[in-house]
Amino acid sequence: MPEDYNKLKLRKSELITSFGVGAIVEKGGQSLIAMDISRWPAIIKTNKKYRLDSIPRLQKILGINYIVSPPAVASEFWKANNQDFSVPYHRFPKWLECRNCKSLRKYTNQRAFDTIDEISCQKCKKDGSFLSPTRFIFAPEDGYLNDIEWPFFVHIGNKDGCKSWELSQTIIKGSGGGLSAIKISCDSCGAQKNMKQISDLIFNQRSSGVQPWTANYDNRPKSDPKSKHNSFQQRGATSLYQPKMVSALDLSGSSYEDADDSSLTKRFLDGHEEIERLKETIKTIKNAKSYNDNLEKKLVESSREIIIRDLPDEVIDISIDEIKEFIDHQVDSQKPEEVDLSKVDDEALKLSEYNLMSEDGSKVFKNYDGEKYKIKDKKLGSIISSVTQIKKLREVRVLKGYTRFHYPKEHSVNESDQRLPFLPGYEVFGEGMFIQFDTIAIKKWESNSSSQIKSRLTDMQIRQEQTSASLPFPSAKFVALHTFAHLLIKQLCFESGYAAASIRERLYVNDGEMSGILIYTADADSEGSLGGLVRMSDEKRLVHSILSMIESAKWCSSDPTCIDIGSPGTRGLNKAACHACSLIAETSCAYMNSLLDRGLLIGSEKENIKGLFKDLI
Repeated sequence: MPEDYNKLKLRKSELITSFGVGAIVEKGGQSLIAMDISRWPAIIKTNKKYRLDSIPRLQKILGINYIVSPPAVASEFWKANNQDFSVPYHRFPKWLECRNCKSLRKYTNQRAFDTIDEISCQKCKKDGSFLSPTRFIFAPEDGYLNDIEWPFFVHIGNKDGCKSWELSQTIIKGSGGGLSAIKISCDSCGAQKNMKQISDLIFNQRSSGVQPWTANYDNRPKSDPKSKHNSFQQRGATSLYQPKMVSALDLSGSSYEDADDSSLTKRFLDGHEEIERLKETIKTIKNAKSYNDNLEKKLVESSREIIIRDLPDEVIDISIDEIKEFIDHQVDSQKPEEVDLSKVDDEALKLSEYNLMSEDGSKVFKNYDGEKYKIKDKKLGSIISSVTQIKKLREVRVLKGYTRFHYPKEHSVNESDQRLPFLPGYEVFGEGMFIQFDTIAIKKWESNSSSQIKSRLTDMQIRQEQTSASLPFPSAKFVALHTFAHLLIKQLCFESGYAAASIRERLYVNDGEMSGILIYTADADSEGSLGGLVRMSDEKRLVHSILSMIESAKWCSSDPTCIDIGSPGTRGLNKAACHACSLIAETSCAYMNSLLDRGLLIGSEKENIKGLFKDLI
C-alpha cells in the first residue's frame, strides 16, 4: 500500500475536468483511465448528499434532473478505500515494463482495484514497485484508445509463425534518444522491431470502437496510412483529452431562474438515503417472488419512522401513502428529456445572467450579491458604461462530454445504452466584477474602421469556420472584448497579487445588445473570498488599472512582429497576441487562448486601424 494515502486523492474539480471521464490519470506510479458515469457506484448516483443545489436553467438545457458532485476520495483502484464511495478507474495501458528484467507483459488478470504492490512481474517475480506502464498507446483518430498490439507488430514479417506475448523492451546503446533507440523483442523467437518501425506500421491496427474499460468491440476499418493523424501516441500527450464543460451562475431567488414547482415533500424524499434503500429492498423481494402488499406496507412504515426523524422545518409530516405514491410514480416523473449534448453550450444561459448583472442598484439573492455603478470618468465612460461589483456568486460547472485531439467528435460521459438523469459537476463560490460596455460606442468604432477591421480579421474568421466551429465567431466586438478581458486579468494579477490561474473570464457578447465581461475568482473549497476583486473594482482603482493596462498594451517585447505580423497561436486563431502581452493561463480562458488581437484595442499603424481605446492612448 502506498505510504501516503492522501496523495492518491483527487480534488472534485480534477474528477470533473482534467481527470474526468475518458482522461488518463497517473497516480502512485500507475496509469489509470476514468470510467464513464454509468459505472459509478449506485450510492453516488442516487444519494441526495452528492447532489448539488438545483439550477433549473442549467439542468433544463442539459436534459437532466440533477447534478452529481462525486466524493473527493481516492479511486476504487486503491483497496484501502471503500469502493462504494469512490469513482471507478481502469488500469490503462495494461502492458507493463519491468525495470529489473526488462520484460514487457500484459496484465489482464488483475482487478481494477488491485494496488501496484499486489502485482508481481510475470517473468522475474519482482514486486510491483519495479513495474511501470508502457509509455506508448494506440490512439486512433476516432478517439477510442487502446493498447498497442505489441506481439502483432513485433512478429510482422516473421515466417516461423510465432505469436508469443512474452516480450522484452531494451535500449539500443549508441542509437541516440529517439524512437529508434527503443527495441521490442520476442523472448521466444527473437523477432524484434524498434519503436520507430512500430510507429510507421501502426496504421495496421484496427480501432476497437470502444473505450478501454468497455468489453464490447466492433470491427472498425484499419487506420488510413495516408492520414495525417498518427495513432502512435504517448499516454501523457495533452492532446488526448479535452473536457467539454457547460457552466452557469446561480440566479436562485431572482425572476431569471426557473422556479422549482415540485412540492417540498417530493424534494425532501428525492434522493433520500432511506428512500433509496427502501426502493432497492422492494425491488429485491419482487424479484424473489416473496412480495405481497402487507410486506411492502410494513417496509414503508419502518422507513417512515426513520425518514420523519430529520424532517426540515418546512415539512410538517409525511404519510405512508405519500411515500408509496412517491416511489410508485418516481420512475415516470424522473425520465429526462432527450437532448443532444454535443450541440449544447452555455451561450443560451448567459442572457439571463447578463440581464441580472446589468440591473441598476443593489441586487441580493441566495447566491448572488451585486451592486451596479455608472462610470463617471469621461474618457473611460465613453466606452465602458457601468461596472457591477459582485460580492458573492456561485457557479456550477458540468462535464457533458470530451473530445480528443481537438477534433469535433464529442464522446459521451455515459457509455451505456440507458439514459441517466444526471451529469457530473462541481460548484465554486467567489466574487468578481462585471464590466458593461457601451454598445453604441462599439458599433460606431466598428463602422468607422469596418474595411480595415475586416481585412485584419479575415484569416482568423476563415480558420475558425474551417477548424474550430465550436468556438464563437470572431467578430470585431468579440475579439476586442476578449482581448480586453485577458489584458485586464494580467493587470489585476500584477496589481493585486492574485495568482495567474486564480482569475477567470466569462464573456457576454452577441450581435445584439449584449456587450460585457465578467472577471471573477471562484474557489471550490470555500464560500466567497477575501474581497480582493471587489476592492479592485472600485472606480478609482479600476480606472487606474485599465489606463495602466492600455499603456502596457501599446508595446510588447515581441513587437513589431507581434502587432504587425501576429502570433497566430493554436490553429492560427490569434492575431497580435503572444505570451508576452495577451495570453493568460489556459484554465482562466474560456476559449483556449484564441480569438485575440491586441491591435483592435490600441490600433495598428500598418493597417491604419484606430483602436477601440484610441481616445485613452
